[in-house]
Amino acid sequence: MTRQQVSDKKGKTLAENLIIVVMLGLLMASFIYYFFKQESHFTKVAFDAVANSFSARVTGIHAQWFMDNQPRWVIIKETATMNGERRNMRVTVNKAGWVDTHNSELSSVQNYCQQIWQQVLATPMVYMKQPISAVLVNTNNTREHKSRLCQYSLPSGEYFEYQPSNGKVSQIKEHE
Repeated sequence: MTRQQVSDKKGKTLAENLIIVVMLGLLMASFIYYFFKQESHFTKVAFDAVANSFSARVTGIHAQWFMDNQPRWVIIKETATMNGERRNMRVTVNKAGWVDTHNSELSSVQNYCQQIWQQVLATPMVYMKQPISAVLVNTNNTREHKSRLCQYSLPSGEYFEYQPSNGKVSQIKEHE
């Protein structure tokens, strides 16, 4: 090969490498753009899975309450995932068989919804490194008596509600 041919070959290789680097940069930039554009949607879908898990556990505890002849609490036998050890978890239910707490002290009222979360899911109130807040909402319904409603929400505004009086878990909603 002559020097001219070697020089032309190096030029093509440099140009090809430059094109490849530019194309990879564009692909990475477009991926990052679409990822951040869809991040809120990912969070909402994933939090919806948490709400569905919460609802399924509440329904399962209610079914166990029926099978155990409607006691004041339900014993759930769980297998720990780390070591396979079985442990019993005692879940407090109300007269209708839905997960609830019976503490009426002022200090426990502040933790009412957190206690329900722990009984149902037994996990920390953190999701994707975001804290989940629990708020107790007292509402008046048509029979002139107060009913309690727990609202579990993310800092981004998504939340779901749980009504201990009837066991209903709402779909994911967003604060306006």
